[in-house]
Order: sequence, then structure tokens, then C-alpha cells
Amino acid sequence: MKDNEKYFKTNLRRWNELVEINAKSKFYDLDGFKSGKSSLFPIESEEIGSVDGKTLLHLQCHFGMDTLSFARMGARVTGVDFSDKAIALARQLSEELDIPANFIHANIYDIPDILEDKFDIVFTSNGAIGWLPDLYKWAEIIDYCLKPGGTFYITENHPFGNLIDEKYNSAFQVGYDYFNDGEPYRFDDDDGAYADPNIKLQNFETYDWFHPMGEVINSLLQVNFELEFLHEFPFSFFQIHPDMKQREDRYWEFQTLKHSVPMIFSIKAHKKKD
Repeated sequence: MKDNEKYFKTNLRRWNELVEINAKSKFYDLDGFKSGKSSLFPIESEEIGSVDGKTLLHLQCHFGMDTLSFARMGARVTGVDFSDKAIALARQLSEELDIPANFIHANIYDIPDILEDKFDIVFTSNGAIGWLPDLYKWAEIIDYCLKPGGTFYITENHPFGNLIDEKYNSAFQVGYDYFNDGEPYRFDDDDGAYADPNIKLQNFETYDWFHPMGEVINSLLQVNFELEFLHEFPFSFFQIHPDMKQREDRYWEFQTLKHSVPMIFSIKAHKKKD
């Protein structure tokens, strides 16, 4: 991972800046969360199943709203994120709302060096794996963290949806390669953030890795996970393109695109029992 440290440091500056922006945004609705609303999207709540009484590890937890939502559902939760500012806010929310949670400031690739606990569930979602260069190492981390028979669940941006170039006025224009060579895309865009398109960012340089669906699946199979399902959906977590409008269930969908395309996928898999 040393070769990627410069990318991690650049991305960290962006994510540290986004913490305050996101916490104030309508997208995250922190006030609603504080009043008792769950931050989880409907698909996540429906597909992951009961978490009551289970231990749950949330990878790349940002400032912990989803993590704490699971705690409200009865899980004993731990969240990990590489942003020190995000973890600071997550701990603040845990204390303010009196929701027990353990939040750890760390790059997830360092988890085996700092965390010995094993979990019933490992969870990740919504724009997470694009910040990771190596999904095979990622899958090994998940395997390390799960108890035998434990569950891994992810909802994430679909690799096909990542191809959309939002700068074009047409509803769909391919702007990026589906297959990758291991190198990240560099983005220099100060015109807004996913949670607030009107904000002007100071740290606009980021590096993202695009991972084809085969890479996602094969990374989990190489650690001998049993796949329960792979689902695909024609709507998004956020407004990827100006043609999209938000539905009542918080998802975004195209208005003028004639044919449906996958924008989200979900995977549920299980670690084999010894």
C-alpha cells in the first residue's frame, strides 16, 4: 500500500473537508437522524436482515450515521474510517445521542494490526470501494474480521453507472473505461460535492479506482465466501447526472433515459464455517 500513500493523503484532505459540509447538508439530514430517523436506505434495511444482538463492523463509516442506525436496531457496532474528522464527529454523535458505539480512526487496510475482534456482520456501502486500490486485499480484511459463518453485506455504486460523464447534457454519455489497469482516475472538480452541488471545495483533487463487477465478485470468491445473492437496481444513491430526480424513498432515477441501466448493486455473502 505504500505506493498508494500519496493518493490516500490527497483523498483524506478531501474527506476531512467534506465532514462539515456533509453534516450540514440536506442529503444527510443530520437533524432528522438526531430526532430518531434511520439513515439507512430501504434496500439496506430490507436485505441485511435482523442485526439485533449481533456484532457489526462498518467499514469506511464516514461520520457514523449508518453505524449508529444499526446500533439503534440492536447491533453492537464498530465503525472504521480513515478521516480523523469523521471519526471525531462520529464519537461526538455517539455520546450526544447516548448510542453505544466504538469508532476507530484507521485505514481499513491496517485493521489486522489494530483490531482483534471478530464480528457477526461486516457492512459497507455507498461510494466506498472506489477509494480502495486493491479489492483482493479488501476481501482478505473482511474475511479476517468475520466470525466463521458470519455475513458480509454491501450496497454500492454499480460499475456501469460509474461510466457516466456528468458533464454531458445527454442523459447518458460514457466518459470512462469500464476495465482498469490498477491506476486511479484523477479528478479535479471544485464545482460541488455529492451532498451539496452548490458548495465550492478547497480540496478538489481526488483519486478514484474503478472496479469492474467481476473484480468485486472474484475478490470475495478468492477468500472462499459463499455468495447468497447479487442484486442490481436502476436507480442511484445520489444525483450522478442532472437528468436525475429524487424519489420519495431517497433514491435518484433518470427522467428521460429510455432504457434502464444498473446504478446500484448489492451483495450478501457468508464466510464458510470451519
